[in-house]
Amino acid sequence: MSIYCLLAAFGGGVFAAAIGGLPAFILTGVFSLLGAVAGMVGAPAGAVDVLINYMAFGPFFGPHISFTAGVAAAAYAKKKGLIENGADIARSLYGLGDPTTLAVGGCFGVIGFLVKQFITAPLFGGGVSPRLVTDLPGIWVFVGGVLIRLIFGGKLRTGDKVITSGGVLGNCILISVAYSLLVAGIYTGAIAAGVDVAAFGGLYHVLIFGTAAVMLVFAEIGQPTYGCHHIVIIAAEATVQSYAHTNNLMTALIVGVIFGTIAGLICEAEGCLINSGTDSHIDGPGCAIFIMTFVINAIFPAI
Repeated sequence: MSIYCLLAAFGGGVFAAAIGGLPAFILTGVFSLLGAVAGMVGAPAGAVDVLINYMAFGPFFGPHISFTAGVAAAAYAKKKGLIENGADIARSLYGLGDPTTLAVGGCFGVIGFLVKQFITAPLFGGGVSPRLVTDLPGIWVFVGGVLIRLIFGGKLRTGDKVITSGGVLGNCILISVAYSLLVAGIYTGAIAAGVDVAAFGGLYHVLIFGTAAVMLVFAEIGQPTYGCHHIVIIAAEATVQSYAHTNNLMTALIVGVIFGTIAGLICEAEGCLINSGTDSHIDGPGCAIFIMTFVINAIFPAI
């Protein structure tokens, strides 16, 4: 562990609290996109490493640090009576004029860094088994959100139904299937056209995730945008890893669509059960990503 990265995590947490959890996550997407494109066009490995591992998923904008810090700061501000909705992760908290709110973000940035270094990475980073691997930011985004709810108050279960119904559920299923089909179709179509899988396979999920995260800028400006990063990253990972094991494009396409759709439904259920109140935000996409990444690696461990 680098003491410099630990200190940077405090700064990253304060920064995220100041601008808001959602804006911080959008910037995660920006650097994910930049890093993936840089890697695909042959940029030096060091530059790609900085963009992806230190900026997008490191102390600056790593969701386990910055996004969780923004979530914690908003929940704290609600408990302190500074805001009415502690689940409002789109709000910049700098405007509250309360340094303790920003400091809470910094502390949770440090906690997120330490949890990844000493708990999630050793257990679920591939060291124990290649079949026991999950998304390290995603698991803390969800678990950390649960702990934040418990620490700052509020009931854990906020809804009385397991999943939505009617048009809302229909939209969820259609978007999950269609977006997964898009992601899986691009990958399998590129391979069918003769593109060398080694040229982009390892960074494809980062590219797709970054693109979807950047799209949340529309949600930030008030549009009813459907956050789909949990769907598309799972569809991408499932497609890439199943193709590596089966060498069959149609199988990879089908697996990608199935897994992406399941991720969409998990997120929808999580939103109904525990993320429909105003005390704090518990991230549905993070829940879906960490569960489905476990499933993908259990069946199709990375080669």
